[in-house]
Amino acid sequence: MPRRVALALVLAATLLPARFRVQVESPPPPPACAPEGRGVPPRHWLGCAADPGGRRALAADERLVLALPIDPNTAGARELAHVPGLSRRLAEAVVRSREQDGRFRSAEDLRRVRGIGPRRLEQARAALQFEAAAP
Repeated sequence: MPRRVALALVLAATLLPARFRVQVESPPPPPACAPEGRGVPPRHWLGCAADPGGRRALAADERLVLALPIDPNTAGARELAHVPGLSRRLAEAVVRSREQDGRFRSAEDLRRVRGIGPRRLEQARAALQFEAAAP
């Protein structure tokens, strides 16, 4: 019996510090805030409303990293190629169409691009956001 007690004490002595270490070394959870762009390039970062630095709109690549929808009227072909349903070739065609024929007012306007049909458009719709045109 004393041998079992000693074994239990040795086992507890080896496991408890590991449990305590995990609790102590765990990083704090990220702040619960909506991400927004902060600072002015080239010193800019993603932050929260309470962070220092001037507020700025998120760039298309930052929106991709955060899984937020992007505006096909401002995004480049590199960013648009990551939209579900769009390939690199279609993303380049979207940019060409935007430069030649003007802004896209809605997702349906993307159908003017050769290769984007109803199925591709439905795949891409959730990843796209159309901002109002600046006056």
